[in-house]
Amino acid sequence: MKIRKLVGIDLLPSERRAKEMGFPYFPVQEFIAFYAGTDVDIIEVLCTLQLRVPEDGTVEAAAQARQQFEKKRYALEMCGVRVIKCPSKRSQNSPSGFKQSDDQRLMIRTLTLAMKLRPDFVTLVASDGDYTPMVESLRDEGIRTEVVASLPLLANDLRRHAVNVIDLDAVLEDLRAQQCANGTCRQFGCST
Repeated sequence: MKIRKLVGIDLLPSERRAKEMGFPYFPVQEFIAFYAGTDVDIIEVLCTLQLRVPEDGTVEAAAQARQQFEKKRYALEMCGVRVIKCPSKRSQNSPSGFKQSDDQRLMIRTLTLAMKLRPDFVTLVASDGDYTPMVESLRDEGIRTEVVASLPLLANDLRRHAVNVIDLDAVLEDLRAQQCANGTCRQFGCST
């Protein structure tokens, strides 16, 4: 019997880490294939995607921001991902100058789908401690959560409540090695 998994990806920090490791983007399709072995059935993949605030108030800037969002959404959907739109807004209280609700939106969608689909595991690609209440709630419902995160960035409370922790950096290195072994490293976008 296959293990049923629901995957939730907090794309912004995951993509940031992938880029730090030399990837041009977070390799969603390769990540899904990596986990979808013979004994795993990935029943759904959720992924946050920010709709950025335009650089200025011009129509052209708004159109460009929207076009970038639509292109990336299309690419993710072609990989079988259910995209969660996360509009951003300007905020003086944020270090980046912007605020978005990625974490909350991913938590709500993940909890809703997990209650409906009843997977054996939720695989959460995130490191933020804000996800801890969701992981606790899933555990109360008998749904185990494994967290995939860069270990130095992983919040202690999230680590403590997850059933399993997987090092995102090691996964990305394995994906790079697989692609290079297949001779598709350049197509994959690696810097090696």
